[in-house]
Amino acid sequence: GTPDLVARVIADKASSIMGVPMVVEAKPGGQSITGTTTVANARPDGHTWLLATLSFVTSPVLVKGVSWDPVKSFRGIAQLATAPVVAVVPASLGVTTLRDFVAKAKQAPGELNYLMPGVGTSMHLNTEMLKKSAGIDLFAIPYKGTPLGMPELLKGELSFAMLPLSTALPYLKDGKLTALAVVAPERVSEIPDVPTLKEAGFPEAQVLSWYAMVAPAGTPDEAVAVANKALNQAIADPGVKQRLRDLGVYVTQSNTAAQTDTLLRGEAERWKQTLRAMNLQAQ
Repeated sequence: GTPDLVARVIADKASSIMGVPMVVEAKPGGQSITGTTTVANARPDGHTWLLATLSFVTSPVLVKGVSWDPVKSFRGIAQLATAPVVAVVPASLGVTTLRDFVAKAKQAPGELNYLMPGVGTSMHLNTEMLKKSAGIDLFAIPYKGTPLGMPELLKGELSFAMLPLSTALPYLKDGKLTALAVVAPERVSEIPDVPTLKEAGFPEAQVLSWYAMVAPAGTPDEAVAVANKALNQAIADPGVKQRLRDLGVYVTQSNTAAQTDTLLRGEAERWKQTLRAMNLQAQ
């Protein structure tokens, strides 16, 4: 998936900067728990890193038996990128704005559905936050990943989806899907006419999808500093920026390990409170 590709693009450049080979090991498993557990239990010598995404902070709340804590078991190295998500509907639904869609959902409570590609993903949480802030009722149709739900969405059997920008773009261009809003701090150049969720009138529904590199707790400061410097250099490289843009991912500004820790603490606390308030508890 996209996280694996993002990791490979960044690791390839960081490896050449540091002058040491880097092996990217994909560890498939629900909500990234398998890979995260492996890194949490790794020796904290600076040689093992984890590319963390939103599920890094949501999984401990949503899944029973998770053995690690996103704050206590890890330390941040660098925030790397954000990935815009697009709110879309099949063109056959006949709505062109998010307010139109909300009005349609209110006229037919419980009749519209949405593509849910995994509990605790940004696509799932964005939709749930939109439901809450707009006061609408959509029921989730679960899939093991976004690609498996695309045929039904394109046929109009699904009413709504939050899709990664890279997934949505081809279908927006050929008119099969209509973009209602983009989940990003500002509009994106690929679809400049599409408003942000905030501009569309639902700022509290915004769930930013991010990528950050972390290491096991106890990793020495010197190792973290070296890794932070290399990763910041890697994401500043024009070639890396373009390869990530092609994946629908936008690199962040240069940042420190301490800023990354602040991000992770804030996100962990926010989602612990939010998921409990939404009654989404450990399964």
